Amino acid sequence: MTVPWNTFGFTGDVPVQAIADPYNRLSESSESNNQATTSFAILTRPDVSVADFGLADLEIVEGITQTASLEVTNSGQTAAGTAMYALYDGNPETGGMLIGEGALTLDAGGTGTVDVVWTPSGLGQHRLFAISDSMDAVNESNEGNNLSWLDVYVGLTDPILLDSGSAGEPAFSPTTGYGYVDEGQTDMIFTCGAGTNPVETSRRDPLGEVVYQFEHLLTGHTYHLDITLYECDGAGRQESVFVDGYQLAGSIDLGDRQIHRLSLLLDPAFYIDHKIRVTVQAPGIDGALVSEVNLHDIDYRYADAGGYLDPPYTPAQGYGWLDGIASHAWGILPYQTTRVEQNDNELRYQFDNMDPANQYNLNLTFYQPGAPGRIQEVWIDGAFSGLTVDTWDFQTHRETISIPVSAYSTDGSVLVSIKRTDASSGAMVNEISLEEETLSLSSGCFVTPTPYFSQAYGAVTVSGQPAPTGTIVQALNPRGETVGCFTVGSAGSYGFMRIYGEDTSVNPAIPGMRDNELVIFTVNGEDAVSTPLLNWHDDRANHNIALASGGIQGQSILMRTGWNLTSLNVEPAYPLVNLVLDSIDGRYDRVLGETGIYDISLPPEFITLRELHGGQGYYIHMTSTTSANLLVNGLPIPASTPIPLHQGWNWIGYYPSGVLPIAEALQSIDGMYQMVHSLDATYDPSLPPYSTLTEMAPGQGYLIYMNQATTLVYPTGTSSQLTEGGQDAVTAATEDACDNVMISPEFTVVYGDVTVNGAPVRAGTKIEIVTPRGEVAGCRVVTQAGIMGMTHIYGAYEDTVSGFEPGEELSFRLNGIPVQSDPVLVWQGDMEAHPVMIEASWPTIYIPFVNLGQ
Repeated sequence: MTVPWNTFGFTGDVPVQAIADPYNRLSESSESNNQATTSFAILTRPDVSVADFGLADLEIVEGITQTASLEVTNSGQTAAGTAMYALYDGNPETGGMLIGEGALTLDAGGTGTVDVVWTPSGLGQHRLFAISDSMDAVNESNEGNNLSWLDVYVGLTDPILLDSGSAGEPAFSPTTGYGYVDEGQTDMIFTCGAGTNPVETSRRDPLGEVVYQFEHLLTGHTYHLDITLYECDGAGRQESVFVDGYQLAGSIDLGDRQIHRLSLLLDPAFYIDHKIRVTVQAPGIDGALVSEVNLHDIDYRYADAGGYLDPPYTPAQGYGWLDGIASHAWGILPYQTTRVEQNDNELRYQFDNMDPANQYNLNLTFYQPGAPGRIQEVWIDGAFSGLTVDTWDFQTHRETISIPVSAYSTDGSVLVSIKRTDASSGAMVNEISLEEETLSLSSGCFVTPTPYFSQAYGAVTVSGQPAPTGTIVQALNPRGETVGCFTVGSAGSYGFMRIYGEDTSVNPAIPGMRDNELVIFTVNGEDAVSTPLLNWHDDRANHNIALASGGIQGQSILMRTGWNLTSLNVEPAYPLVNLVLDSIDGRYDRVLGETGIYDISLPPEFITLRELHGGQGYYIHMTSTTSANLLVNGLPIPASTPIPLHQGWNWIGYYPSGVLPIAEALQSIDGMYQMVHSLDATYDPSLPPYSTLTEMAPGQGYLIYMNQATTLVYPTGTSSQLTEGGQDAVTAATEDACDNVMISPEFTVVYGDVTVNGAPVRAGTKIEIVTPRGEVAGCRVVTQAGIMGMTHIYGAYEDTVSGFEPGEELSFRLNGIPVQSDPVLVWQGDMEAHPVMIEASWPTIYIPFVNLGQ
């Protein structure tokens, strides 16, 4: 017998009882077997739903394909069979657009994923709807959970490149989300020259405010606002750039007729509402103008070193620190917090996922409020970047380095090392960020032409490799004004690049080169070494000039107050005196070379020393009241590079990177020289006991007297260490006790034996040489009993140092007591070594011994 049965919504194990003759209408032989009981398992119907769905990036760029993953589950106890799962842009019940769908078969309690590809269109807010069982193929227990949604924002596609004043420049509209906003009096179009270059067309507002608006920016993205400002009408505008009413740049003087290209990093706080308003303002009656306004969505990765936004490196993160510890000892602001490496002298960060098609800059902040300062170099992938930072001034140093494409073109990664050079530990940085560069990629080249020009062409390399297409080569005059520009179109070569001369026939004058000035070349903004050097003339000729950037190294030299005798072991890219000494600008007034002089107070026509080169010695007079570090960038000079010497006095430099004993350093010219002077010590190979110059060191200059012309070649290999009691000990002992002596380039040298009462004078005795006016013009502390080592006696030098005058008698003092010398010497600035004997007879003083215990 079959009986229909309804479960009445029961689920799980349900007991069922069957009864025979339930109404007792039959007379049975046995009434005890009329009942039977069993249990049935009652299962729930399928219930499919989208448990979760999302996108790899919730801030989506229009036109960039995304994949949405729908995580589907069947919470029912029976199989759902095959069903369709769909994704809509907007509610499908009110006209939402189907993005895509996929079929999925789910067992009881099963899960699965449906991937739907979406190429978003339409800027602004979107609500995505995920529909389970969109074709109603499954008899579900719950139809009310088949709809899920997710809110996303679709932003602008970058880059937005607006050539202001051009015929096709768009006005702002909500549909495009960008363009100019013409308010007040009607904007005017201004054209310079032929108007064929973007910089030659401008939008001008008569009331002094050109406005642009950009909408649909994404708060999780970082943007560059690149603006080009240029005028050719001579109005001399002073322009400023504002974003949402906040000034980001200016006042910028357009009266110099230079092209001013600004690349402004936007704070995400500006576009928390997904839009910005850009205003270029100029006070006065000439109106504001702008040549280009561009917006770029960039790759920007920031680390507040030592702060809470300082991520450790992981491959998933793609950047971060590799070593060091965080410190808040100097404060909690980003520029105050620091990461410091206490185990060695190298602190490292790594950046991955760099696109070889893009150019990147590295931004760094160095700050410390007090001693001890640090001298640090920045290296990229094991190569010196050319940046050396000295924090002994206790100022905030914000530095930017252009990263060579060759560093990441193969592996997409760079290792940044901050190396401390003045100690074995303590390398540190306060902020570090990787920032995609946009300006050079979009700006191209433009220079105001004049009727006067020369041309350069040739090979161009970056870190030894052919410069890639798109590389920007620029020519600058000594005043830093761009006078020539070329965009590399064929890898490894540039030109013909016109380099324009100054035009003073117009008002205001157009900046340019002046006759015989040295042309300075840069490659992507980095100094380039030019071979040969090019001195400009209005010759309209072609000059083959090879350019090499990258591989530049730095040298740091501590400069004391007053006169210094120094040298370089790098060859400056541009050896003009003022450019080489730029790091101590305003702290020096005079430079002496072997054959010329540079004086900041002299007119150019009277200057006879115009360039500084490696391998030569120079006297530099520092006017600052404290010491300073001279930082020079250039190509490293191999230690074995020959230095030609002539008969007589030579002012030479020192190439090796470490200290060498002087006899070892000069072994290639052994027997061919008579004497060597440093700033305050002397070496005579025939008089070693009296010689006070025992080592040669980097950064120091030397005067050497040659018996004949020859070539000096410094030895290569491991440098010897300073020896105990050598030059360091002599210099330290003398400096500590003789810090009142003013050094000058005019000097003579004395040396000899010193006795008191017939016995050699004791070590530690202070010997002073005094002028007739009581000035101490020479000083030496005895380090070997009975011997006065070779001591410099300085003469007055112009207005910088007081001292002996020619023909004045030298007076000696031992520990402040006047003594006689034999012979009596008169001063002359001959740089020769003069022997002298000092014999003092002092009365013996007997002090009675009193024993208080008797």
